[in-house]
Amino acid sequence: MPRRRTRLSLATAASLTLLATALGTQAGAASPTAAPPTLKGHVYAGYQGWFNHPSDGSPLGAWRHWAGSRPAPGNQTFELWPDTRAYPDSVLADTGYAPLGNGDPARLFSSYPAAVVDQHFAWMRDNGLDGAALQRFGSDVSDPASPRAAVRNSVADKARDAAERTGRGFYVEYDVSGLTDANFEQVLQDDWTNVVTGSLHLTDSPAYVHQDGKPVVELWGLGFSNRPGSAEQSERIVNWFRSKGLYVVGGVPTGWRTDSNAKPGFGPVYAALDMLSPWMVGNAGDNAPQITADLAALTPRGQDYLPVIYPGFSWSNWKDGPRNEIPRRSGDFLWQQAVNVRKAGVGQAFLAMFDEYDEATAIAPAAEDSSMIPTDQYFQTTSADGTYLSADFYLRLAGAATGMISGRDPLDPEIPVPPSTGPVQFRTGFEPGTDARPTTGATAKGLAVATAGGSAHRGNTALTVKGSGKAAAPTSYGVFDVDIPVTGRTELTYYLKPADAAGRSVTVDLLLDNGETVRTRSAEKTPLSAWTKVTSRLNASARGHRITRLLVTAPGKGTASLDDVTVTNR
Repeated sequence: MPRRRTRLSLATAASLTLLATALGTQAGAASPTAAPPTLKGHVYAGYQGWFNHPSDGSPLGAWRHWAGSRPAPGNQTFELWPDTRAYPDSVLADTGYAPLGNGDPARLFSSYPAAVVDQHFAWMRDNGLDGAALQRFGSDVSDPASPRAAVRNSVADKARDAAERTGRGFYVEYDVSGLTDANFEQVLQDDWTNVVTGSLHLTDSPAYVHQDGKPVVELWGLGFSNRPGSAEQSERIVNWFRSKGLYVVGGVPTGWRTDSNAKPGFGPVYAALDMLSPWMVGNAGDNAPQITADLAALTPRGQDYLPVIYPGFSWSNWKDGPRNEIPRRSGDFLWQQAVNVRKAGVGQAFLAMFDEYDEATAIAPAAEDSSMIPTDQYFQTTSADGTYLSADFYLRLAGAATGMISGRDPLDPEIPVPPSTGPVQFRTGFEPGTDARPTTGATAKGLAVATAGGSAHRGNTALTVKGSGKAAAPTSYGVFDVDIPVTGRTELTYYLKPADAAGRSVTVDLLLDNGETVRTRSAEKTPLSAWTKVTSRLNASARGHRITRLLVTAPGKGTASLDDVTVTNR
């Protein structure tokens, strides 16, 4: 299970000591000079904070990053639908989408309200993340008088306060996107001098991340072929920040060692950095070779290393690429990257990203399945790879990865967090690409997941069950492998539509870890060709056991459809 952090307050000097110790730094007696959090030995997630809508009270007063105008079917620039259930109604805005599959309105949040930033940092605390790399985009800060700069500064101000309240660390990461060769150096120097330290005083915060006694700043985009800044300019800006007493991290191309897919001649730039962080998002392969080669190059030079890990990637709604382009593999993709970092003994990583719903790299809570996305537009869900995963699964997984990489928890080759902590333990509407799917081979014997032609209970797809046609005893098929604890309030629900009288005997049953099967009662009076909800509460004899498999039991004859199967521990 992911590590839990103690909630911290900065109201007293003693709480400053707690802030330092919560992030693994050494702190002495309670005093205003308690050691700040460090970069090495921790995992920080990139924090975009860039979503807006017209009613969020910001100077921008417009939709941003969800879409350029009101989001609606065919008009969106994000891939992963957020789970907004924890946000107050005041931070949500209506969209042009149809209601979600569960009937709730399709609403989106803004990153501008303090309540949203507070919730994000509370999630970091509650799930064991060390904190955030606070993004500052060149396109936002190049005009200090613009509404975009005002929004960026306000989010930074709120993030600092939230980090202090929750005991998380944070540091500034500049993304040079949107700058030009002409303004590259001046914008960064002016923003750091006049805003970051001059008016926001971010580095004065006890939550601001330091390394080797210096405040940390990251410059992302150095050496990328599609980003501004010549080698000479980039080297000058790195040295300018270092002259200000900063520890400088460079977000560089994965091919930094060989100039592969990178600008040539940046060797002196890379050599000037305190720490290198090659950008791995988009690399669908094993990250172990990259880590090994990077360490071999950096260690003899005395430079530090910040590997990038991420859960998956896709942007079909924005760039018309394939759906689920780099699959999350139900968490295995992120976890294996974290295992490789730990095995290499690096001790720290950059997690991309916390709230990047645009390219489906977000670990923040997201829609679980088709019941939580609009019914008239595709969006990726946490269950897109066919295994039901709760909305907060990737938060919990990231917290576990943080503990393992930092060395606070042992190396574990297997994912240590459950798919869900409840109350919903499992749910599927059988919709392809968004819902849990039957176990491989389960549909080969009398079962078929098929488009229902508008006759599904919800959505377009249901599970069709057909008997063998012979007057034989009922047959049970293992349809979903699960691992669900049985409590005093475990409940199974599903919808059944029998096509004939014999189809009324089709049931969803549960296999327990002791080999026993919990059978639901046949719906003998269920109307034909109509959907009826079937509910079964597990009895006391099953308590303390675990459900290992969901079964579908079919009679020798008869046909029926099943849909919207759910197991809850309420």
